[in-house]
Amino acid sequence: MTRVLHLTDLHVVEPPARASGRLDTARLLTEAVDHLLERRPMLGPWSAVLVTGDVSDDGSHASYRIVREQLERLAVPILMLPGNHDRREPMREVFADLPGMPAEGPLDWTVDLGALRVIGLDTLIEGESGGALQAGSLEHLRRSLSDAGERPVLVALHHPPIETGIRFMDRIALRDSERLAAVLTDIVVRADPATRPGAGRGANVRLVCGHVHAAITGSLAGITVCAAPSTCSAFALDLRDDAPEGFMLEPRGFMVHDWRNGAFSSTAQSIVRHDGPHPFR
Repeated sequence: MTRVLHLTDLHVVEPPARASGRLDTARLLTEAVDHLLERRPMLGPWSAVLVTGDVSDDGSHASYRIVREQLERLAVPILMLPGNHDRREPMREVFADLPGMPAEGPLDWTVDLGALRVIGLDTLIEGESGGALQAGSLEHLRRSLSDAGERPVLVALHHPPIETGIRFMDRIALRDSERLAAVLTDIVVRADPATRPGAGRGANVRLVCGHVHAAITGSLAGITVCAAPSTCSAFALDLRDDAPEGFMLEPRGFMVHDWRNGAFSSTAQSIVRHDGPHPFR
């Protein structure tokens, strides 16, 4: 069994600053980690914590140091990707010793957690809100999928490669999801396992992302895509053409991805104190 704790969209800024002028994201992250540690007897053990971007709201060294201090309290390996609010070089400097963190270029990496392979893809276009995959990132994905052997694979990125229905976010999603779909189709969906070991395992590959501050499930090239909720705020699923843009203070949350008994399960959890469980009568 391999279990990955999935956090996203922390948007941390150094106090007394507040993200979007209102969110005390450093405090909210501390509360989230407190909550996770309290629930560890129920949700652990974790093999790693995966953070799929917008780690910082302003890309500052100080914000990344706050994040590192808090996440280290979880006492598991940290896997980290940038989002559109991040800056590569400050992130790389503060997290240089993380598993797989490259010394230069896009922050693409591959880390094996026991039986599970996790592939991180950098979708950041610095100075823009939408995301894209560089040719090198797609080649990294192709290589890492091709030599995964019999391992199940979790592919992580910040920008969703699917439409989510949150219209103002869909306008700044991954702009080249068809290129990602083409690699997945070639390596995972169509490949013949008899000639390319480890390929042809669509059910054993899952894509996970952030960006939309909500738990949403879809599919790309027949592969399940899971977007995780944010630790600091939420975006409403409002399908009206004139839906307002903005955020809500709740619900905040995270996801847990399990590879167990030959199958993935991905479960969204809220950062709230639960009253219960109560016995059935």
